[in-house]
Amino acid sequence: MNEITTKKNKMKTQKSGVGEKLPKKRRPTKTLYDKKFTAPLKKKRKNEYDPKEEARLERIVFGDPSDILNNLSSSKDFIESSKSDSINANEIISIDDNVSDDSDVPSDDNIDTNSQNKTAWVDEDDEQYSVQAATKAQNRRLPADIPEKLYKDFLHNKYTKLVGTPKWAELKKTDKKTDELDDEILKHSCHLEKLKLKNLPKSIIDIKAMTPINKETHIEGPVISSLEFHPSSTVALVAGTSGTLSLFQIDGIENNKLHSMEYKKFPISVAKFLKNGTEVLVGSQYYPHCHSYNLLSGKTYRIPLPHGVTNMQNFEVSPDGEIIALPGRLGEIYLLTSSSKELIGTLKMNGRCRAVCFTPDSKTLITHGDSCEMYIWDINSRSCIHRAVDDGCLSCASISMSPSGQFVATGSKQGVVNLYDSKTVLQNRNPVPLKILLNLVTSITSLKFNSYSEILAMASDKKYNAFKMVHLPSFTVFSNFPTFQTTISMPEAIDFSPGSGYLGISNRSGSAFLYRLKHYGNY
Repeated sequence: MNEITTKKNKMKTQKSGVGEKLPKKRRPTKTLYDKKFTAPLKKKRKNEYDPKEEARLERIVFGDPSDILNNLSSSKDFIESSKSDSINANEIISIDDNVSDDSDVPSDDNIDTNSQNKTAWVDEDDEQYSVQAATKAQNRRLPADIPEKLYKDFLHNKYTKLVGTPKWAELKKTDKKTDELDDEILKHSCHLEKLKLKNLPKSIIDIKAMTPINKETHIEGPVISSLEFHPSSTVALVAGTSGTLSLFQIDGIENNKLHSMEYKKFPISVAKFLKNGTEVLVGSQYYPHCHSYNLLSGKTYRIPLPHGVTNMQNFEVSPDGEIIALPGRLGEIYLLTSSSKELIGTLKMNGRCRAVCFTPDSKTLITHGDSCEMYIWDINSRSCIHRAVDDGCLSCASISMSPSGQFVATGSKQGVVNLYDSKTVLQNRNPVPLKILLNLVTSITSLKFNSYSEILAMASDKKYNAFKMVHLPSFTVFSNFPTFQTTISMPEAIDFSPGSGYLGISNRSGSAFLYRLKHYGNY
């Protein structure tokens, strides 16, 4: 009986336990205070100023200021330490020299300690930091056949291969003894060394005829309308009315052809280099579009001109290469960007515009045409800031400004060239010419200064051999060129090479002549 009652009691307890929920164990709550203290701890602000912490960090970084006074040594100790430092510096230099081959290292007897350059700063860790340790820290792999063991030598050799030795790192050795002797000689004499400046002699110019530029081709057309030298390479551009553009390597002897581009049914009126010589812009007086030839890719692009611009008979590029000035038919001057050839501004004269030129800073534009006035325009504001009367001119055909910004030359249809000081043109209403040149009797179609502003070349395509060069600043015409034996024919385009070593003259007979100016450099 007792066993039965105990089983019944167990069954009752199991049934009662099914419905009832056991109490969950409570997790200990996070205390915001330390058990040792009754009050909760306050959180410190991140930007709260702690003077003790700042003082501690200063001692770690800069050291204790009291240590400076305690560590001051006597004069003997200072001398000994300086000697030891100099010895260590020399040892470091010898270690760096030993990295190269032993055969290249000079002996200690031949080394002059005074002339030897000491390293300004040395990191001791660089001598121990190997290439393998650096690659592991950077998680990368390098070829196994690297000759360098130290990481600093690896970086140094890699930089010299990619970039080379910069100019600021080149050490120029000078002999102190010779300098001292020169100083003594100058002290005991009244001789002063002058800079050797070679001025161009006047009256006679040393010039020589070379092989014509387009002797190899002669396919540019009967009229060579454009001739221009590359601003940074020994390359010349020749283009004509047949629609052919050719590039030549200028050496004066062979002038080999580099490339030719033909534009069918597109007589070229003007072609110029853009973007530092990486692009050639080609225009014509018969079509409202132009062509852009990329020298790097060798591709050409047809670009329609903006609305209202009917042709591209003549245009000028600013010295900075950003703006193109294009004269219109009814006195307009269109301003285009050299990058996209989009219209950014329009200027308007009272008469038709025949010629334009920029100042060397590319901020001012001077225009001239079928009137006696020169218009001076501000490029930024697109407004006329001044008007100057060209002395004795009824109609202008060409205008040019010297690269130095000192002279302005205007050529009229009556064959008169007026040479002005640029300041008088930009400021005075009636500027007086410095020189009036009457050597040509037909319309002045071309005016060009050389890069040094020492020569002004003027030409007319209306008469045989109508070409003259003027010496500046004496304003005298060179008498020995052209001679009776010179066959320039009808000169069309003129250009000087960047160093004024060459003079190019194209004509209306399909030739582009090349002349060497011996006073200047090779190019």
